Amino acid sequence: MKMNIGQYSIRKQLTWMNLLVSGATLLLASSAFVAYELATLRLSMVRNLSIQAQIVGANCASAVVFGDPDFARNTLSALNAAPNIVSVTIYDATGALFAAYSRGPGEAPAAALPHTGKTEVYRFIGNELELVRPIVFQGKLIGTVHMRSDLKEISDRLLRYAGIVAIILLISLPAALLFSAIFQRATA
Repeated sequence: MKMNIGQYSIRKQLTWMNLLVSGATLLLASSAFVAYELATLRLSMVRNLSIQAQIVGANCASAVVFGDPDFARNTLSALNAAPNIVSVTIYDATGALFAAYSRGPGEAPAAALPHTGKTEVYRFIGNELELVRPIVFQGKLIGTVHMRSDLKEISDRLLRYAGIVAIILLISLPAALLFSAIFQRATA
C-alpha cells in the first residue's frame, strides 16, 4: 500500500515528519547507548577475569614450583563458587598441561591461546571470554593460567538494558508526537 503524503494537510505532514525525525534520533541515540554499554561490560568482564586469573596464579604458584598438580587441582576446585567460570587450565613454563578445572563433566579445557611471555592476552569467542595470564614467581615466568568464562552476565544485562531502552522509546515517541502537535497548534 503506497501512502500519498500530499493528501494530508501541512499540519499532519509536519507532525509525521517530526515524529519520523524524533523516532530516528531516539533510535540512533539508544543504539549508541547500547553499544557503549556493551563495550563497557566487555571491558569490565576482562578486568574481572584478569583479577580472577591473577588470584588463581598466585594461589597455584607454589604448586607449580614444587610440581604438585594435585594441590593445584584442589585449589582450582574452589572455582565451583564462580558460576561464570567454564574452565581453567594451568600450564607449566614448558607449556605442558599442569592442572585443569572445568565446571561441568562435559566441559573440556580449551587449548591455550598463543602466549607471548609476561603479558596477558584475551579474546572473545562466541559466548565466551578466554584469557591467558602468566604466572610469575620471584620475577621468573613459571607457567600460565588459561581461563574461559561464559558471557551470560553480559547477555542478561544487555537484555535488561535493551528492555529499558525499548520502554523509553515507547514512551518518548508518543511524547514527541504530542509535543509536535502542541507546537503546531501554538504556531498556527
